[in-house]
Parts: sequence; structure tokens; C-alpha cells
Amino acid sequence: MTTTTTASMTQASAADLALQQLEQDSATCAGVLPYWPVWAAAQFASTDEAKKILQFVHIWRDDDAYQVESTDGHRLFRYRFPVVGTDGLPTLWRVPDQGLLLHAKPLRKAVGHSKLLTVTQEMRAVFHGGAKQALLELSSINLAGYYSVNTADDCSKVGTYPNCNQLWPSGFSNRPEGKFAFNARYIREWCAVVEKLSHSSVTRCECNCPTTPFVWTSSYVHRIGQHFEDAQLELLIMPVKISV
Repeated sequence: MTTTTTASMTQASAADLALQQLEQDSATCAGVLPYWPVWAAAQFASTDEAKKILQFVHIWRDDDAYQVESTDGHRLFRYRFPVVGTDGLPTLWRVPDQGLLLHAKPLRKAVGHSKLLTVTQEMRAVFHGGAKQALLELSSINLAGYYSVNTADDCSKVGTYPNCNQLWPSGFSNRPEGKFAFNARYIREWCAVVEKLSHSSVTRCECNCPTTPFVWTSSYVHRIGQHFEDAQLELLIMPVKISV
């Protein structure tokens, strides 16, 4: 189980009230999710057809948090957001007990002005948002049919997604004491996400030694709904082995 920092929720805005109404109107939706963390996760999912389940963004419940995650075997992304608010009531987000698997490829292209993503039982992703406080239906795409995921119920039947949290270091010495290197494309793609979604376009890196995972983090500017006070995007990257 991963420890989650105590949450502090934002006050309800006009967009949050619109979200509540949308949730009531979409009672049959399998998922109600913050859009941009899902978009970010899609950037780091595998593009290798042979890896099948790694081509998905995985959303599931981990105790007091929902987690959006993805991996290609070299990188691992995650974002955590609250199940319950500080008032003890459930947040506006919805994830089925079996979790969700969203095919990443159709989600990689950003939908401008989108704030919220709903997922139907038939695996149609619907993007909601608009200028300022608007929460209109902008567009939708079909996610069904990939790797035998045709309905939300199929997400628990196609295989087991890797236990990403067990790969996360429990602490950091930040004393690598040796040379280390990274795939330049991995760093470039992470920085593009940070520049788009963070408060200050600043990313932090922590590590232990040159042959173990490095973890990059950045603050996240949320658009709608309840998030943890210290909401952050996280990316684990395996370093490239180099000759001394």
C-alpha cells in the first residue's frame, strides 16, 4: 500500500457544480476522471503491439486514492487523486471496482479546453470542457475493441496490469556516486508534459544510484474537481547503462 499525503480540497467552483450535474446526468458512466492526467499517462504507455496490456492507461483504486498509471517497461507514470474529501464524503470521481483500461493511442492527442473525461460502459471516452468555467461535451472517441476490451466489465478479464507501486523507491539518498545517462527522448517527452501541466515548468529529480530508477516529479495545475493539496505528476525512468 502506498502512503498518500493528507488531502486538502479546493472549494466548489461553478465548474465543480457543473461536474456534479454532469455526474447526475451520467449515472450509467463507468468512469468520471480528470482529463489531463489521463492524457499525460497516455504519452508514456507502450507503443509496442507485442506488449498488449502495456498499451493501456490503467486507472484503479489504491486505498484512499485513485491512481492513473502507465508504463512502457522503461518508464512508469502515475498520478493520484482522492477517493474521499476532507468532509468525509466521496469525491466526484468515479472508477469501477475492477478498474479501467483505456487504450492509450487514441488518447495521445490533446483535446484543447478539455477538463473532464467520462467513460461509458461501452468504452466510449467523452471529453467535456470549454472556455473558462464551461463544461460542455466537446468530442468523443471509441476505445472498445483493443485487446478484447469491449466493455468496462472486460477490464478485469484480459490480464493483470503490472504492480507499478512496488517498483517505486521507498526513499532517496540523492547520492548517485557515479555516472548516469538517460534516453534523450524520454526526458524530452516528460518535459513537454511538465511544461503543459505544471505550475512553473519546473521538474525535480531524485535517485539512489546510477543503476536504479530515477523519479521525476512536477506540480500539477488541476482544472476541475477535487485533488490532493500537493498534487503532483510522477515519472519513474530507468537510466541507460553506460561504460565507465
